[in-house]
Amino acid sequence: MNGRPGFGIVAGVALLAMAGAALPQSEPSAPAPWLSGVSLEKLEATRLHPLFSPSRQPPVPDEPVVVAAPVVASVSEASTSAPEVKLVGIISIGGNHQALLQDPASGQIHRLKSGDRLQNWVVSIVDNRTVKLEQDGRRQDYRMFAPSQ
Repeated sequence: MNGRPGFGIVAGVALLAMAGAALPQSEPSAPAPWLSGVSLEKLEATRLHPLFSPSRQPPVPDEPVVVAAPVVASVSEASTSAPEVKLVGIISIGGNHQALLQDPASGQIHRLKSGDRLQNWVVSIVDNRTVKLEQDGRRQDYRMFAPSQ
């Protein structure tokens, strides 16, 4: 053909060589995560000012619950009258309820859930405004915003 018998073969081999060079030899590795080189120390400002917290303050850890050792009292020492407390609030988080009962004499706030005991009275949270204390068949109800409290 045209006096150049090997030209077509040489051109074909050259095209195959260029096409092979253009193809990647191996799969490229996945890109590294964009924060892979950042240390936790450099992210301290992010932890101290969380983006999705309205106050941009770190969450306050729950107060540790101090469990007092049970006190064994004789029948004569047991309190026969209901505790002198005021219901100041009920906290409801994810189906868990805690009553905030304040001792007016000391101002101390007791944070209790249903089944806890206060002065040997069993606590039951009735609804979002009422708590009852029971002992030996006796019952005392405490309501928030009640005129007598």
